[in-house]
Amino acid sequence: MPDPVSAVADTAAYAAPTTSAQGWFAGGERVGYDPKARAIVAGQDAPLNVFLRREGDLAHAVSFLPGFPDGSFGWAKVRPHLPNPVSVPKLFVDYVGMGDSDKPQDHAYSTAERTDLVEAIWRDLSVQSTTLVAFDFSSLVVLEHLRRRLERAERGEPVGGPDIRGVFIFNGGLFTDGHSHPWYTTPILRHLPNRARRRLGASFTLFKMLAGVMWSKGYQVTDAEVSELHTAIDRHDGLFYLAAAAGFVADHKVQGDRLDFGGLFKAYRGKFPFLVGGSDEDPFEHRQVDLAQERLGELGLQIERLPGGHLTTNEQPQALAALIAKFERGLN
Repeated sequence: MPDPVSAVADTAAYAAPTTSAQGWFAGGERVGYDPKARAIVAGQDAPLNVFLRREGDLAHAVSFLPGFPDGSFGWAKVRPHLPNPVSVPKLFVDYVGMGDSDKPQDHAYSTAERTDLVEAIWRDLSVQSTTLVAFDFSSLVVLEHLRRRLERAERGEPVGGPDIRGVFIFNGGLFTDGHSHPWYTTPILRHLPNRARRRLGASFTLFKMLAGVMWSKGYQVTDAEVSELHTAIDRHDGLFYLAAAAGFVADHKVQGDRLDFGGLFKAYRGKFPFLVGGSDEDPFEHRQVDLAQERLGELGLQIERLPGGHLTTNEQPQALAALIAKFERGLN
């Protein structure tokens, strides 16, 4: 079997320089969404608009679910290293509050509402089968969807959603006792009062200091990179989302029994393969991969590690793309 890097060697013509936030969003579209109906809706009177970027035959697309807080823009560096849309159709999504999606301040941000949106998009686009590729907190969206399928089956209902070819999770939360977020990041952000949330990121210097923990110590992040990240998050005046959605770890702990990766892996491992991975210097979820190895390694869970900090999508885009391409190729 060829190595992961050679697996994407034939995509050189598809590769492109790193995309700016403006360029990334220009390559997608905003569609109407009704969170109460949990449905994509047409027309200018939709309660909300959310961002999608789609490439190739979506009936069998790979669903790229975003990380926190960079949203779908986090995949901008990875995309050029992936196989072309004929080989690997792609669907990129921004949750409500992220990227080019609307950012209502009174929205009930949660894992459940993010999962509602993804399921609505799959229905609207008639996605028949998909590989779930989740980064960071989208791991919880994957766990929520997998749990819902089991619960629906138990009630004698259709499981909902497309057939799943495989699940790929990188730098995401898997076990409630595995989160290791530094106190000055999501733990403190989620307790900020509303008036303070609106001022988040007003100072670029302060934003750079806060965001700096996401890169490894050896990675020389440039002001230009931080500026593009700031631009992506701040679109539609949305820097408050840093605090508004920072409760996802607490959300996971409340849902501990339902959203435990171990139980879900055991329920589905005979139906499709899983791969979980982590970065060596990820300060947020570095314990998750060790726990996965300890608890599930003997059951055949595939585990991969890459160097760098939390933003593997930014530091190691080619290596991450190679892992994704190899995983997807193995499913075929």
